[in-house]
Amino acid sequence: MILGFLKGLIVGIIVSIPVGPLGLLCIPRTLARGRVSGLSVGLGGTSSDALYSALALFALSFISGFIDAHEEWVLLAGGMIICVTGLNLLLSRQRVRSRNVDEVNARAVAPARHAREYLNGFLISVTNPGTLVCMLWLFTFLGFDTSRQPAMLAEWAGTVFGSAGTWFLITWSINRLRNSLTLGQLHWLTRISGGVILLIGLSSVVKSIAAYAASV
Repeated sequence: MILGFLKGLIVGIIVSIPVGPLGLLCIPRTLARGRVSGLSVGLGGTSSDALYSALALFALSFISGFIDAHEEWVLLAGGMIICVTGLNLLLSRQRVRSRNVDEVNARAVAPARHAREYLNGFLISVTNPGTLVCMLWLFTFLGFDTSRQPAMLAEWAGTVFGSAGTWFLITWSINRLRNSLTLGQLHWLTRISGGVILLIGLSSVVKSIAAYAASV
């Protein structure tokens, strides 16, 4: 079980490396609104990882078949969500929050906003078929045990813990850089992130159209 947990930990860390739309959203959110906002986005992704890893381990044939059968709609839904997120970043006017505890407490963001950020992170991640494909490959490569339920539970727990831990570390690290950034640098970072996210979303929409055209 310990080996299974460690294997899951490796998978959780790898799938949470912030090189995709989720990371491009999490980083400017952390810089502009503080660690809790960025962490809300990241934990939304962790929830998606928890769902996908559970499905991959316990219902592998079903989820793989569903995505294969509805690939164009999954790509379209994910692409649209990612496009909206990118446009939101491009058009937003970010502010660097003070790290002074009293000021942050006085201007605390409403829990409803954190809930929206969490949901945004979850939707971006859960509508990305690449997450499941990456997990399936890693499960196979690392030789996950899918024959014994205790081992599967340990592997699943390791994946979730690895994902959540990675986002905690990322947002903690980014949060420490906030005071060294100027407002102009943050605006540029936010717009570059928004532009890249928008391009990723548009490419997903184009892929969905191509997949639909090929199936007709």
